[in-house]
Amino acid sequence: MKKLLLLMLFTALSILSCSEDNDDNLIAENNTNKVALLKVDFLTNAFEGGKELTFESSSSFTIETSYQAPGDFGSVQLMYDELDQPLFDGTIIWMGLGERLYPESLQNVGDFETISEPVEMPSEAMFENVMYSEFAYYPDDLDYSLLWDSIKNLKIVEDYTSNNPNAMIKVFLYTPSVGIGNPADWDYYLILKS
Repeated sequence: MKKLLLLMLFTALSILSCSEDNDDNLIAENNTNKVALLKVDFLTNAFEGGKELTFESSSSFTIETSYQAPGDFGSVQLMYDELDQPLFDGTIIWMGLGERLYPESLQNVGDFETISEPVEMPSEAMFENVMYSEFAYYPDDLDYSLLWDSIKNLKIVEDYTSNNPNAMIKVFLYTPSVGIGNPADWDYYLILKS
């Protein structure tokens, strides 16, 4: 009799723990926290691909930066501050060419679904440059509308802006070559939070 009671208790506990796991999975799915990095060429403003990163839930989104000025070799890292998780990591080389280390790869342009009705550009007040150092370079005549034009037909942009219409659009200019750097090597990363 004791064995039967223990077996019934074990079965009941197993069913309850499975139910709790399913509830946790549903909660995790409903609280998806995603950040999109969309790469745009510095000279042509052409969309060049991107990456969608998924994180645990957080009610806020702050980018923390770490910058090592390139005496010869330098670097810049962007972190999701509230979660202490990487968003971007790249090297900077004086009179050379650094490289993006994280994300290791980006999705190609063709991997992004497009929409027929472009997403209307938010006000310029919704754009914010990522100032990774006091010497962070951004053109004085930076035209956010040109950057927006390169991504406004992407489904991911429509999804993110409709899910989080009040989120700032972070603009990060990655310059892996400095000194006599070549602007053809530079890229903007537009960072959107869902």
